[in-house]
Amino acid sequence: MNAIELCSIHKIKMDSYRGKSFCKQCSLESLDRGQKEHHHNVNTMVRDKHFAGAKLPPRHNDSGFGNYQVLNNGQQNAKAQCAAFAKDFIGDVVRNLIMVGRTGTGKTHLACAIARNVLDKCKYARYITSEDMANEIAKAWTIADDNEANAIQRFTDYDLLILDEYGLHDRHENRLLLIHKVLYSRYDEGKATMLISNLTLDELQKDLGDRLWSRFQHDGLTLVECNWADQRNQGDELSNNSILMNSNIHINRVQ
Repeated sequence: MNAIELCSIHKIKMDSYRGKSFCKQCSLESLDRGQKEHHHNVNTMVRDKHFAGAKLPPRHNDSGFGNYQVLNNGQQNAKAQCAAFAKDFIGDVVRNLIMVGRTGTGKTHLACAIARNVLDKCKYARYITSEDMANEIAKAWTIADDNEANAIQRFTDYDLLILDEYGLHDRHENRLLLIHKVLYSRYDEGKATMLISNLTLDELQKDLGDRLWSRFQHDGLTLVECNWADQRNQGDELSNNSILMNSNIHINRVQ
């Protein structure tokens, strides 16, 4: 009588196919590992594609909440509000975020930290300056099979649009109109938008106009004012914090 061959790992009887012995459990585990590896590779490929499509500034490729330097209460509050926004967005809570304040206060770093968290969950995000977006839409008319409406829709399709340097190089009326068309379109489709500007809150509200400002608040708005000194010049903290809230707008004023 032939001895029963057992799997050295699972201690179960080996099966035979075309004269070769194999363990069913080992085969199933190998298949499962292959499926998991394939799933991981697909997720990695999708994640890498999303990061590339977001076009984050190379300087901020590694900018996250963990390496955001906190030197005052205002920065701590701003970091907390941006981290909460990212967490809520990943959880499908859609609202807008406006971040205003003087140059060198870390606004773009925080925006890219939000983007990295969003992209890591395979959502679509896009970073672009206001000037570059206006230029891209305007150039659509010079490209075959493209036009302004298509360009606006492309910026509307992103789950999260991060529009930086609003009010800096977009002062021409026609350029501003193109930017506002994107903002209106994203509102109509219920998409979240982050608007970053060196304008004061009052200046920004006036620039957007009553109708667009109202739409920014409609689904909820996180507002962060970064009014501490330029950290690139290692300035000192200038003022304190305050928080204002109501049913439609969540305003966090960080100064």
